[in-house]
Amino acid sequence: MSNKLPFCYTNGTMRVPFLEAVKQRLLLGDGAMGTQLIEAGLPVGGCGAEWNLTQPERIRAIQSAYVAAGSDLLLTNTFGGCPLALARHGLADKAYPINLTAARIARDCIGPDGYVLGDIGPFGGFLAPLGSTSRQQLEEAATIQVAGLLDGGADAIIVETMTAVEELGTVVQAVRRCRRHVPVIGSLTFDRLVDGGFRTMTGVDVERAVDFMVQLDLDILGCNCGTGLHIGDYANLVEQYRRRTDRPIMVQPNAGQPRLDRGHIVYDESAAMMASGVPALIAAGASIVGGCCGTGPEHIRLFRRQMDAAAKPGAKSRFAPDFAI
Repeated sequence: MSNKLPFCYTNGTMRVPFLEAVKQRLLLGDGAMGTQLIEAGLPVGGCGAEWNLTQPERIRAIQSAYVAAGSDLLLTNTFGGCPLALARHGLADKAYPINLTAARIARDCIGPDGYVLGDIGPFGGFLAPLGSTSRQQLEEAATIQVAGLLDGGADAIIVETMTAVEELGTVVQAVRRCRRHVPVIGSLTFDRLVDGGFRTMTGVDVERAVDFMVQLDLDILGCNCGTGLHIGDYANLVEQYRRRTDRPIMVQPNAGQPRLDRGHIVYDESAAMMASGVPALIAAGASIVGGCCGTGPEHIRLFRRQMDAAAKPGAKSRFAPDFAI
């Protein structure tokens, strides 16, 4: 079926394609997967992606909780699903079935009307000359991951928590090598500087990041995770993105900074505190709002409440005044 048709069909029902849905209304993502995996019993240093094969019921429980909280879309449990990352656990040869199964689990949980984003995180190293991995090696490895995600039914691919634009560009090339017209989201991770500015760990500022993603012709530009950021900082980032592009923006804030409390990792921003910042994210121009490290179903439930309030008749986004949100 042509990608140009206004609707696609899933299990015999008519559904708005993902990018059309992004244009028509605000979408609510899910929250953290890693945080929830740890709470579900994943041991320190364990491979969360392997649970798609060995503990699928636990992945379903996490993702079903997000759907019950109001998520319109789910990211697959494949943040560490690149063969190069899985090789550290002796699982490189399981990359395709891990990603295939993860996409199928997410689809089962979100249902035919929701959306599945195939999640690709950093491979865990540096590209040459800073590291020993070549771009060709990364592209070949990423191609295996992307194939599994798309064969499993992902509606789009998100390449997230990127700090180096070279890595982002290489993975996007792998996506397009698999399927040229699949929607692609690129999401970078920024640290807050002492002067109030933002840069990635590799020194990329917001302007260069946005311009690079536009040149890559990404469908959606994003920001997620980061060091030293609080909910208000993400609204600032979205505003800076919006000054340089009119493409949709996806934002996934952390729940503040993590700290150890009696042997447990806790985050310093509550669900209510984060939810209070959602209207500012929307006003700044976000099209998709979700959560990153430290967020859970309660965060998403309160995000849903804020987004539904913004969607009432008469509510307007200053980014997109031509449609009600």
